[in-house]
Amino acid sequence: MKITSITYGSNFGYASHLKSLKKFQKVGKSFIYSPNIKNKTNISKKFIINRHQIPNYNFNLITVATSPSIQKKICKLNINKNKKFFLEKPLAENYKETLKLFKQLKKKKIKYYINFIFPNIKNFIFLKKIIKTKKIINASYVWKFKQAYFVNKKKNWKIIKSMGGGLVDFYLIHVFYNLLFLIGKFKIKNVNFKKKEKIMTQLEINLVKKNFIVNIFININSNENLHKIELSDLKNSYKLINKSKDWVKNFKIYKNTKVLLNRGDNSIKRDRLTYLNLKKLIDDKINSKDLRNFELAHYYCNEVNKIIKKL
Repeated sequence: MKITSITYGSNFGYASHLKSLKKFQKVGKSFIYSPNIKNKTNISKKFIINRHQIPNYNFNLITVATSPSIQKKICKLNINKNKKFFLEKPLAENYKETLKLFKQLKKKKIKYYINFIFPNIKNFIFLKKIIKTKKIINASYVWKFKQAYFVNKKKNWKIIKSMGGGLVDFYLIHVFYNLLFLIGKFKIKNVNFKKKEKIMTQLEINLVKKNFIVNIFININSNENLHKIELSDLKNSYKLINKSKDWVKNFKIYKNTKVLLNRGDNSIKRDRLTYLNLKKLIDDKINSKDLRNFELAHYYCNEVNKIIKKL
């Protein structure tokens, strides 16, 4: 039987979720809904559905690319209907609501996947294979870019903490998930931060992983574009670096100063990385480690928020 899907959210939802869904033979009809979808001229009318039509369909798969609070509401409205959920991060607007939703998903035995895309990039996978064979003695994670608000001064939920946005809940959560993928669980040791215009723009965090420290530095108001993960053993350092404005393309791996074999990520797109995550959900090949890491990434963000509140 073909899957009938609905995507909520007409920006990233259309550009990534819906475009990915159209590539699956198992997916028959795919629809997209948003309150402002009538204003979108780039979306074919055959995919658009209005809120009055939604009850007429039995959707097997629900994908959500909205603000966290709306995502939470969509999940709660459908959690008793045996659907599959493809979700974005963070899961809800605060950790209390996130925990409730995780518990409901488990209780109802809902199959779901949260769309963390970086670990699908070939050079992330390659780096993980490298460090599995090494005795790491120190590590660092640096992420610098200029968030749109500091260019256009237009606030949206992605920069507002109370709505599930901000440096910790919307950006640091990626760092935590990526580190969980690469090195596994860790402990948070120290946290320092800076603000501009009452918005947190910079974070420095020390993590402890067995016998080594991981230093995290994030700046979302930087003129430099840099996404770098570096891990060292007694002899060599291994770096994963992207200096481009594109978040997913152009990652390269270095051993010391030498570029290792290019793994073919120069033309990768977000919808392809989203497709790979959707495939795990549609094919019922969800990794239990991924589910654990979804929860841990949210948990670690909450721990950082608690530390910041005390500072």
